[in-house]
Amino acid sequence: MSPQALVLTLATVVLNGSAQLLLRGAALRGAVPTQPMTLVRSPLFMIGVVTYGISVLTWLAVLRRVPLSVATPFVALVYIAVPIAAKLVFDDHLTWRMALGMAFVAVGVTLVGRT
Repeated sequence: MSPQALVLTLATVVLNGSAQLLLRGAALRGAVPTQPMTLVRSPLFMIGVVTYGISVLTWLAVLRRVPLSVATPFVALVYIAVPIAAKLVFDDHLTWRMALGMAFVAVGVTLVGRT
């Protein structure tokens, strides 16, 4: 993977993970899916949606440069980054099973990245 593709892939991971954290923050602060006005009035929700949109654009840029079979496992890093960030930001609970699963994801991404 070229350095440019790697940067775009990591940007996709950061943007996607950030969007998830923003949406969790919105949900905890009163954004309710069945009440559309609570969504529109929530800055966290609106920024989260925009962040997701930008992550789609960076993902498309990645897919122009990297085979899907290589790019997709790298995006799985979101499964490591988001639970750790959620623990730090929201004090979400992490179990040893979750940590083990995140370790497996890290090993898988490493194996794919070395091919």
